[in-house]
Amino acid sequence: MAAAGAPGLVARPVDGASKAESVSTTREAAAPAPQVPPAPPSATSASTTSAAAEVDATQRRSLAKAIVERHAAYAAVGGIIPVPIVNVAGVTAVIVRMVKVLSGLYGVPFERDRARAVVIGLMGGTVPTGFAAVTTSTLVSLVPISNLIGLAVSSVTAIACTRSIGRIFVEHFEGGATLHDLPAAEKK
Repeated sequence: MAAAGAPGLVARPVDGASKAESVSTTREAAAPAPQVPPAPPSATSASTTSAAAEVDATQRRSLAKAIVERHAAYAAVGGIIPVPIVNVAGVTAVIVRMVKVLSGLYGVPFERDRARAVVIGLMGGTVPTGFAAVTTSTLVSLVPISNLIGLAVSSVTAIACTRSIGRIFVEHFEGGATLHDLPAAEKK
């Protein structure tokens, strides 16, 4: 028997069992998942809450590490700048921005001037390395072919400095401290 609109096609009867199965499968796929009522507060609830807090702390710490690594890459770009003073100022600005983002992640109030003072104080601990990079990049830039080496040294130093300062702030904020708990560089 040919179908009305398509010559050469034969219509086949559909048995009731396969049609019922397809309808129930469609209903199961469209039905929402059953709602589970929340459990009453108990000792298991407290352990679940502490486990959730541990997961949140782990996620926050991994986000903080990602923030530090991203800003270390930004500092590498700042370290490529061939002018030594602009180079250090660019890296310092990147680190202060990193502290701002970390402060937001940990819910610590951010004060730009205080953060800049702390960052400069922490960079003071890396001054011998920083001066070595600046001196190397300046001296090597006098030799025409070697200035790429000076820029690479400066960039690697900027990465190392940013990572170490970022890790200090992550550990500091993980302990629940604020920017005011870190000593800043003394103004004279």
